Amino acid sequence: MDSIAGAGKGAAGTAMPSSTQLTLLDLHDINLPDAAPRAALETITSGPVPDLAAYDLIVAGLSGKDAHAMLDLLTTQAHRVGVFDRLYTVHADMGLMEWPQVHHRGRTYLCNRELAVATARHYGIPAHRHIETRRVVTAPNGTRRPQSLLEQIAMWGKFPDAARRYCTSDSKVTKIRAALTPLVRYHRAQLGRAVRILNVTGIRAEESTKRATRPTYSASYANSHRHQDEYHPAHHLSTAEVHTIVDSSGADHHWAYDSEPGARDWSGMSRLSCSLCVLGNKADNILAARRRPRLAALYAEVERAIGHDFKLAMPMSRILELTNEPAGQNPGVILDENGPDFIALETAVRAQLAAPARLRASTEFTTVTPNCRSCRTC
Repeated sequence: MDSIAGAGKGAAGTAMPSSTQLTLLDLHDINLPDAAPRAALETITSGPVPDLAAYDLIVAGLSGKDAHAMLDLLTTQAHRVGVFDRLYTVHADMGLMEWPQVHHRGRTYLCNRELAVATARHYGIPAHRHIETRRVVTAPNGTRRPQSLLEQIAMWGKFPDAARRYCTSDSKVTKIRAALTPLVRYHRAQLGRAVRILNVTGIRAEESTKRATRPTYSASYANSHRHQDEYHPAHHLSTAEVHTIVDSSGADHHWAYDSEPGARDWSGMSRLSCSLCVLGNKADNILAARRRPRLAALYAEVERAIGHDFKLAMPMSRILELTNEPAGQNPGVILDENGPDFIALETAVRAQLAAPARLRASTEFTTVTPNCRSCRTC
């Protein structure tokens, strides 16, 4: 089994448990050839919010503080209507692109993937109902390994942007959709109809003008295999309200949100996505570059080699200049990132820069179906 990329000791190289591999090109229900147009779809239930009891699977995507607040609200709702057993959590692992595990002042702080697992457990989600998924590629010699977003950028020769968010579509949306396929196949066989899925996210209106216009509850897509609706229960919350919910939950939030690991002051990163994000704001990207200078330098190397800016208005070369100015936020912690996983990342990225090779991509995930849990073959 391939190792999950990470930066801190203990996080790096941790194997993803008993996963299944599924090639996206072979999944006709992933590519949705018979999907109805979104405009023609109606949600499974009427009204401004869904009736959770009408869905076969309720899937909550975990990432940062907004998803944490969303899960807090969602678990309460699911318990209230007696469908908590239908609730799954899922995390699309971006490996070293995400904030890694760090050791600071004698304590270990979790990476994104580990924190997603811990958050799911905190809210009572059993291990078999938390799903990890990630992008993997097959090398010419037949070996399979995770592929980072930065290697993918080097391969394609372009950074994603707001109009071409392949970082989201290819590394998150399609990976989560593929991870749900075993559950869809199982439940469709049991039900004799398309499986009703409620996809729940932490999207909030306060984040952007575009997200402010998103309805709290809407239809997403449907085909003969699945009907998926979208639900954003935290859509109305302010950032301050999110902080209050997370702080009151008794579960940890990610160390990257703080001025330094353990401060619990929400004075670090404002968002938790890739550490260096093409959609991130200026202050976040400067702080991330100060905390992860080796990763920022690798981004700048890719930027120079492919001749395409990290961000049109804020290239990585400029971000690195700003990190060296005396003004600005103290990073609180600086990651050395000199372990074998980061070296492997550098090697893979530089190999693509030297000779770009389109590698066959597929999805690796940890989905466990009910019949798999009852089987003792493995």
